[in-house]
Amino acid sequence: MSPEKSKFDDLINRTTEAFSASSQGAGEQAAPDAPRLVNHRQSVYRVPLAMVRPDRFQARYILPYALREGFYQGARDWRQTLELWQAMAETDPLIRRELEELTALGDSLHDVGQIKPVTGQVIQQDGRDFFMLLTGERRFWATAIRALAQPSREDPTVLALLDNAPSLEKQIMENMAYKELTPVGKARAAARMVLEANGLKPQPGADESEFFKQVAELRLSEETRALLQKVLGLERTYYGRLMRFFELPPELLEIADRAEMPERVLRELMAYDPKYWQPAVLYYAEHPGRSYLDMHTYLEKLVGRSKERAVRLPTDPATRHGRAIRKALAAFHEVPQDDKAGAIADALLSETRKEDQPALLANLEALRDALRIRVQNQ
Repeated sequence: MSPEKSKFDDLINRTTEAFSASSQGAGEQAAPDAPRLVNHRQSVYRVPLAMVRPDRFQARYILPYALREGFYQGARDWRQTLELWQAMAETDPLIRRELEELTALGDSLHDVGQIKPVTGQVIQQDGRDFFMLLTGERRFWATAIRALAQPSREDPTVLALLDNAPSLEKQIMENMAYKELTPVGKARAAARMVLEANGLKPQPGADESEFFKQVAELRLSEETRALLQKVLGLERTYYGRLMRFFELPPELLEIADRAEMPERVLRELMAYDPKYWQPAVLYYAEHPGRSYLDMHTYLEKLVGRSKERAVRLPTDPATRHGRAIRKALAAFHEVPQDDKAGAIADALLSETRKEDQPALLANLEALRDALRIRVQNQ
């Protein structure tokens, strides 16, 4: 029997005995640093936060890059990490936004209870048992933030479900169920899938940036390409564009992810010399929502190929709406689905009341007819 299996059995036995003793009123208590079983049928435990380790190589950044090494290597615990995280939020609006969302989630979990457990497995690292998260990192940090703000005599815990059949696909689907992945998140998810399909899994202590960069040396098999299409809806061309993002330094990748920088904007800045990447990423982070044309203008000014000029504001509603429609159509290719028009149509209808849908269709048809007449008469 392997040491990991033996240690795992000891852990399960301790928690099961503690649960049985408490349910029988025997008065025996579980060790304070051990998980406590709360549901026999589903293997749901209350796991101390100190025992939890999120997956450092998952698709979505949550913990800031500057804090990741110290936390994941065990140099700082969750309390020390959160204190530094909160200090960073005082001067960084993107980090502050993330912490505010997690704080709100922590308050909600406290008020209504943690309905959905995190999932993962017990592993042994450096002679210690850890609960490695597969899904639920936001719930973990939300619980930690609440515990730091509202100290209690009891050690803070998170409800966790032991997953005996973990998979990367489940983790990615869980991430996307909460919120659509950013282009950087999609790049990390796709790279992780390709790397693991080639037998390359992250090892304890591995360099996060170097792990993902290995994907540049791999070719896509037909099976892996089909898996990327199934899980992430990625075509081969779009996958190739995403993999270029790993040329960015990891600290810039994190900022691009937090700012939810579009794929087209990232491609625009990476077309320039790497010495311009940092100011360009910071330029976008100052005001998320800038278009790739804004990025192009900014970079051309940095390079010295254009002169600053005043922004021309639309003078009438027709011009203003025309520019907005042209901007949206210019980004048509960014839609990852094969049926791009169908995907956009679904999105339009899903955000339009049923009684307003006929008017939407009539307006689009009228615009199409007007465009056709003007193109034919040129």
